Amino acid sequence: MRTGIQDRSGVSRSLLFALTGILWLVSWVADRSFEMEPSMAKWLVVLVFSAALLSLAVALPVVGRMVGGPPVVRSATIAGAAASLCSVANIFEDGFQIEWFFFVFVLGLLILDVALLALTIAVARTAPDRYRLLALIPAGTLAGILLFPLVGGPVMLITWIAAAAAAVQMPSGRTPVPKAPTTP
Repeated sequence: MRTGIQDRSGVSRSLLFALTGILWLVSWVADRSFEMEPSMAKWLVVLVFSAALLSLAVALPVVGRMVGGPPVVRSATIAGAAASLCSVANIFEDGFQIEWFFFVFVLGLLILDVALLALTIAVARTAPDRYRLLALIPAGTLAGILLFPLVGGPVMLITWIAAAAAAVQMPSGRTPVPKAPTTP
């Protein structure tokens, strides 16, 4: 039976993950249609997209701790740091029109993509059997980022709502990661 602390932890993670998916969908929709003055619409799009990236910066390390294991936590932390770099760079590049921040954004995006791929592989290889499906969270996130202009918002929403459902079902602590076999 779960304790109250475990229940709250799962619900908190679940709410964070659901918010992440919703922000990505709102960002995807916001980029398509506005009936405001162009400068107001542009800042709103910039802020919503940066908020979506920032929510990803928080959510990815939480996923890493939820699954557990050094390679998973490390990859998730790097991915989270890269997402926060992208968030800040987006505000300076698109919001304040400082052109050279585009290169910072692209660098952050490349690091994020590689870290998400590493996180997907780490979860698939090191998580216990019943938790290997959690590799779909970073894989779906990577797909959502790569396909953002076409279907990224819905892909991110589906990915992170599924993550929210998984978070409620998982115990609050790290899952036991099997030890690698040692050779004599």
